[in-house]
Amino acid sequence: MQPPSLSPKDFFVNEDISHAESLPPEAFLSRDVLALEQETVFQNAWLMIPEPNREDYIRDPRSTAQRVSEPGAHTPFDLNGSPLFLKRDTQGTLRLFPNVCTHAWYPLVSECGKGRDLVCKQHGRRFNDQGRFLSQTAFEGLPNFPRPCDHLESKSIHSFGPWLFGTLGKPEYDFETVFEPIRESLSKMDIESWPRAPQEMEERIVPGNWKQHAWNFMDKFHIPLIHHGPKGLIDALHYRDYRTEIYDGAALQWAYAKNPDHGFNPEHLPARFRDPAHPERRVFSLWWLIFPNLTLNVYPWGISINRYEPVPGSPDRTQFFWRHYVADSEKYKKRETNWLNQRVDEEDVVAMELVAKGIRSGMAPRGRFAPREERGPHWFHREVYKHLFPDHP
Repeated sequence: MQPPSLSPKDFFVNEDISHAESLPPEAFLSRDVLALEQETVFQNAWLMIPEPNREDYIRDPRSTAQRVSEPGAHTPFDLNGSPLFLKRDTQGTLRLFPNVCTHAWYPLVSECGKGRDLVCKQHGRRFNDQGRFLSQTAFEGLPNFPRPCDHLESKSIHSFGPWLFGTLGKPEYDFETVFEPIRESLSKMDIESWPRAPQEMEERIVPGNWKQHAWNFMDKFHIPLIHHGPKGLIDALHYRDYRTEIYDGAALQWAYAKNPDHGFNPEHLPARFRDPAHPERRVFSLWWLIFPNLTLNVYPWGISINRYEPVPGSPDRTQFFWRHYVADSEKYKKRETNWLNQRVDEEDVVAMELVAKGIRSGMAPRGRFAPREERGPHWFHREVYKHLFPDHP
């Protein structure tokens, strides 16, 4: 339920970009908005199940999916602030469960491990590997027991490439609707075989609301000024041919490289990414945003994955997660000189800190969108509004 102070009309983003205004500053500052986003935007989204952090991965270089590949395996994690765990049953089916005992709410799984049944370490309640209640001392003969709520509720889970995705609620679009165009764009790449390359700075707190960072990601309009020359991102790609493609639950941006040597081998992308008028052109990158907060940045060297996680109680800060998966180790060594990954990141972080100051000033009006240049940001703002207030057009 939305707090009474949050009026849909004050947040309304018109579906017609020529009439639309951005979300108000309050959307980026209010703790009430942040709490409502947890209940709506994130609860009803396909969220990537976290991969191990750097230290854990160095100790055990397996992905989350690999850690639960064998029958009986399980591993715990948090998603949107909720404790969950994965469990592979003896028939080989992978399931996603709340990590909360149905008796007195103690966690059932504390670490990555393996075993057939689950036994709560607080009062001994037992569940099978499909989440069904089996037994508990002193509950024998209890009338109307077990009830449906005494079993563990299985949540929806799917895979894309080497990664797993789950949801705690009811997303607007089914999983395949969201991921089908992404699969198509990467269909000629063997992303499941690409090894992860641990980074020194894979997780950090950055200034600005999580929506600022997603908005900025969708914003091509700032590239000539924020990522200016000499030798900035604007000099690395054909800006005038920059494309934005809007899908159900996701959006793609891409552009051709000015230097064909810094683009994809055409055989690694579907034919639609070729330019018949300029066959020498090569795509610089594919930038996917999966609503609300996940980006897949696909380069000739591999994939950089970003997640913009809200910081509970702190709407002006974002937990930034970064993971690299390498397709070509030689090109990966040149990611800073050819694809400017670190420079672009640093320029964006500085820009978001300055925007955050403007938001806090009390002098920030609701902006309009440039129809030709800001289709991506308008789509993102409209999606946030629709999820915050699903009962309002």
